[in-house]
Amino acid sequence: MVTQYDVELIQRIEKVIDKKMELWPTDKEEVMLLKERVDEAARLAINELKEESKTGGKKRRREDGGGKDERDRDDDVVEAGIPKRKHSKKRR
Repeated sequence: MVTQYDVELIQRIEKVIDKKMELWPTDKEEVMLLKERVDEAARLAINELKEESKTGGKKRRREDGGGKDERDRDDDVVEAGIPKRKHSKKRR
């Protein structure tokens, strides 16, 4: 789904790079499945933020002891070849 703001942003990018972007082929059914997942993730994030504001904004660790939040690292992300975030060395 594309909003007028998305179109405006893409047109501005096209103007800066002086090149017209090509239409990306998509499957409507696949897009709708992904949209459902995004909507569910947004709903969960909103609920989590509401709960966090009720607790005073204190950060809490997950019950399983994991300090890193890996809930959004689905198989499809790994299959897409997106590397895990690596920590860089701290600069002095």
